[in-house]
Amino acid sequence: MKKIISSFVLLFVFVFVPVITHAADTEGDGHDVGFSVGPNFALTDLGGAKKIGSPFIRDVDFKATRFSLSAFYRYNVNRFFAVRANLMYGMLSADDKNTDGVPPPPLNPDGPSDSWYRARRNLNFSTHFFEFQAVAEVNLKKYIHNQAKGSKDRWAPYLGAGLGFFYFNPYTKLNGEKVKLRPLGTEGQTIGVKKMYSNFQFDLMALVGIKYNVTKRFSIALEGIYHQTFTDYLDDVSGNYVNPDLISSMSPVAQILQNRANTGNYPQNDYNFVEGQLTKTGALNVGGTGNQRGDSKDNDQFFQVQLTFSFAIATRSLGGAGRKNPYTHKFSCPKW
Repeated sequence: MKKIISSFVLLFVFVFVPVITHAADTEGDGHDVGFSVGPNFALTDLGGAKKIGSPFIRDVDFKATRFSLSAFYRYNVNRFFAVRANLMYGMLSADDKNTDGVPPPPLNPDGPSDSWYRARRNLNFSTHFFEFQAVAEVNLKKYIHNQAKGSKDRWAPYLGAGLGFFYFNPYTKLNGEKVKLRPLGTEGQTIGVKKMYSNFQFDLMALVGIKYNVTKRFSIALEGIYHQTFTDYLDDVSGNYVNPDLISSMSPVAQILQNRANTGNYPQNDYNFVEGQLTKTGALNVGGTGNQRGDSKDNDQFFQVQLTFSFAIATRSLGGAGRKNPYTHKFSCPKW
């Protein structure tokens, strides 16, 4: 998916933008401010739909839906092209308990199904995030932001692409208490097994939407935004389980939170082989390195559906910025 979004952004930049910004006129230009609200869906290693892990939005876990709110400024360059700056706050969450599948023998001779491994893993995360976004929009038909009743230019479908810079800090709960995951190094970051990841990351965005002017000053839009991040630790999960002796010697809490399988929906010791850290009796597999915990080949993503409300700003309110047409001036005959 990262390659698809990257290709979309490059196509947008090198094909659409030069054509539109060199348009012969500035019909439809102007300024808007507004805000957006809507649900967020985490597309990470954790949680997901009750089936095998799938790319894109087919793996959305609706039980883990969270919301975001953003404020933005948009400049309509002309009737086909606009740019905007967003400041967004939101939350993301995912929980393996929301998945399920067919367990292996002895409970089910036909198992296991691939999705069962996520339910057995029993990990979860939540995070607040703050993001600044720079977005470009291309209207797929002529659109004028301050046209309303009686105008066919009061609405338009549009595509967009952008770059974001965001802060996140994943956490979970242990015995009812919030515990931040990054400082613990649940995949060995504090003991040198892996490099510590940063709370600050970039992402690429691709969006599609439709906008409609309710009045000359007020418009609404509905858009879907797909975010491809450059980190696989949005949920604090990426690689393998760490040697339990090593990680527990540095932080007993980290050991508990890196492997929570035996406290989930399938706590039987017969399934300890999944993590590769415990023996069948439930004791630590001394010196053993764990099996796969997450998928390090794909960085995390998230998806949003936003309802947008925007307000056109009168040109004179921006200090007289804008163009005046000299041919609209009315002349009168001089009086002698």
